[in-house]
Amino acid sequence: MSPEEIYEKLQSSGEGELGELKLWLFKESIRISNEKHELEMERRDFLNERENTREENRRYEEHLNVRQKQIRREEELIDKKHDLIKKGFEDLDRDRRALKAREAALVSREAQLEERMAGATADANAVLFKGADNILLIKKRYKDLMKMFHPDCLGGDTEMVKSLNRTYDRLIRECDSYGKRRHA
Repeated sequence: MSPEEIYEKLQSSGEGELGELKLWLFKESIRISNEKHELEMERRDFLNERENTREENRRYEEHLNVRQKQIRREEELIDKKHDLIKKGFEDLDRDRRALKAREAALVSREAQLEERMAGATADANAVLFKGADNILLIKKRYKDLMKMFHPDCLGGDTEMVKSLNRTYDRLIRECDSYGKRRHA
């Protein structure tokens, strides 16, 4: 019922209808009061929910800020580790190049020493086999020299034995079918 209808009914009604109308108004007043109370409760619940949501959002933003700071620190640490690893690889590369240069220098020096030793060994072999004109003397001199320079002996030298073997082979090839050495 609209307020105008209620007003018209009040003016035109009698005593019985007035009691019914009063009862209806009382019930309607209680219903409205209950609805008002429910709306007020819903409003309080809504305000509480809104405050809780704001509090959750604030805590979430704080957590998010803390996590972002942690992520930035971790990224900085990763960058520092990356820089250290990069520097380490650069140092390793520099050391590798220096080592290769040093190795090349040592190989060169070793080659020079081997040339000198080969020349000295060839001279020494020429002296050691000097006067051995036939195959029997060459073989006897070779046996005597091997007894002195064999690696199992106290003053033995492997390189010297190799050089003696090469010289012996060369001298044997230089001998003719009669055992005499042909001078080349």
